[in-house]
Amino acid sequence: MEHNLTPLCDIDPMLDDIKVVARCISKWKPHTFGKPNDVWSLDFVLQDAQGNRVHGTCKKDYINKFQLLLDEGSCYRIGNFGVGENGGSYPLLSHRYKLNLYKNSSVTRLASFNNNVRGFKFEPFPNLCVRKFSESESVDVIGTIVSISDLIPFTKYGKEKQRRNLILEDVEGVQLQCCFFDAWATKFDNLHAQREKVGHVVMILQLAKVSYFGDKPSVTNAMWGSKLYLNEDIPEINSFRQMYESQDGYDPAKHIISVFSSGKKETTMADFFKGAVKKMVGSIRDTEDEYNCIIYAKIHKIHREHGWAYLACKRCGCKAQEVEKKQTSSSNSKFKKQQTWNCKKHKEITAVGMKMKVIVRVIDDTGSASLVMFDDMISKLCGVDCYALIKQYGPEVDDYFPAELNGLIGKKLLFRFEYTSYNVTHNNHVYQVKLLSDEEAMISSFKKDFIIEDVGDDVQTPVLNDSNTSKFKNVDNIPFNIEETPTSVKGKQSSAGDSEIQSSAGDTSSSGSAKRTFIDLDDYEENDEAKKSKLVEVKIEPEE
Repeated sequence: MEHNLTPLCDIDPMLDDIKVVARCISKWKPHTFGKPNDVWSLDFVLQDAQGNRVHGTCKKDYINKFQLLLDEGSCYRIGNFGVGENGGSYPLLSHRYKLNLYKNSSVTRLASFNNNVRGFKFEPFPNLCVRKFSESESVDVIGTIVSISDLIPFTKYGKEKQRRNLILEDVEGVQLQCCFFDAWATKFDNLHAQREKVGHVVMILQLAKVSYFGDKPSVTNAMWGSKLYLNEDIPEINSFRQMYESQDGYDPAKHIISVFSSGKKETTMADFFKGAVKKMVGSIRDTEDEYNCIIYAKIHKIHREHGWAYLACKRCGCKAQEVEKKQTSSSNSKFKKQQTWNCKKHKEITAVGMKMKVIVRVIDDTGSASLVMFDDMISKLCGVDCYALIKQYGPEVDDYFPAELNGLIGKKLLFRFEYTSYNVTHNNHVYQVKLLSDEEAMISSFKKDFIIEDVGDDVQTPVLNDSNTSKFKNVDNIPFNIEETPTSVKGKQSSAGDSEIQSSAGDTSSSGSAKRTFIDLDDYEENDEAKKSKLVEVKIEPEE
């Protein structure tokens, strides 16, 4: 090995006369979308003997000099090159810098320095869950395909697209989901058509990107540079196949690739009500303990002052705030520095999108409360998506409120949310809806043994009878119209001569939702003659 060589992880623009020895493991020509002949540059990935990787590039003017010299799998000694910032909108590697070939850069082919001709660095599946990989990192994965989905059409930014999901399994039985889009999704058409008879298929995806949906990882190809190997006759695939088939219980005759269904799991009635407490709206705050609450209420109004859309992290849906750009001197870099945002959960992020968020006021017979609903729920209730509304009304979402969202008003639904200590300690009583339903079966289950009768929205507050006891046995279920008060109150003369005021409150219930009739004592006509004010006689003087 030559002396005075710099490992790829240590290259820096402050170093002079850098020389590196590395293998080219991937090579491609970036171009304008849909125009493969409109080439921008020649790009490649180098990997040294220690496994360090760096992204290399040369300008369009020098492609003819280097494209025949650089081959995937060959090793090179490279000198007299530049070191620039690893920018761009979609960096392939997490290395801070990028290697730039000049017209007079020296590229000399060498004998192979190890047997890893293709430069694989396989990441164990469990590591993808234990360690959260950033959007700028790339990984290599290998596994057996155990499930594959049909092509799934969808619309993104107004364009018709398609995707396909696969499930890989390692020798330990750990599974990993893969997702491919458009042209990459069609690479598996033949495999999907012959899945029942193709047998054991081993796949390698090199230079892949990791995404997280909740805490579940999924890998996909990068925009450029990723490489796919399907059942190819190479040492890595043959070795993995032998290890997988040597596991106890493996039967090659029964090994069939199943159809993967990516449909969302529907919430059952048991899941909806599991561990939750049924409440009337007016009794939500009756405890300081945390609990899961379910209410049945009508959406009364929308808090338009809080807006309807926001910029969100695509990984978790939290609000994304743009990082302030620092003022820098003019740069000769070909690419602009990648724009970043801050997310409270994932810190610095690069993938964001607009999502809907609406705060509504819900009401029932006992009171009202504010609930916040997000993208999927609003789209389900109104039949619109965020992108379509922005396309129709414009990108300045703070300047308008779409009329389509007014369809939320008047809907009676079951809402499930969590009442937390944050609501109590911060006196913040806007609750985030976790689940909602308008299914009749779920509504009936909610009312059973909880609400005696559904009296509708036009019920009047009952006028009390002149009796000792209330005719209602369960005061929690007395209908109450919060916009009207009793027209009269009848009293019962006690033996002491004082008026005894009858109340419809009854005994206080454990849920705290009992209703009380409040009397304005200033308007109450007392029966004690002694307390009445005497009339003043006004004497009128005769006119002169």
